[in-house]
Amino acid sequence: MEEYIKVDLDSAEKRLGMNKDFLINLINKLLNGDMLDKAEVAFNENNLEEAKLHIHSIKGATASVGLDGLHELALHIETRIKEESYLDFEKLKIMREIWEELKIKDFNNL
Repeated sequence: MEEYIKVDLDSAEKRLGMNKDFLINLINKLLNGDMLDKAEVAFNENNLEEAKLHIHSIKGATASVGLDGLHELALHIETRIKEESYLDFEKLKIMREIWEELKIKDFNNL
């Protein structure tokens, strides 16, 4: 599970052209928003299309801000939905654990 905690703020800063403080603020808004909540609701309702939509949004958002581990999880989950029509509840559970762990991380010390 440790591999999913990867964060690359330096790359995200360069790619987005913003300073670290603004990027950290953006990350905190993402992690404190309801994107993952919506994905979990869709999963629990076995709604493939809705789950895919929310996971796709998480995949893009996490890639943009340098949350590489969460991006990898979202990519895996989205691929399973697209290719196998399979809702990977185990990976979603791991995503929630990592998400919560990152919510309390001090990104200023990275």
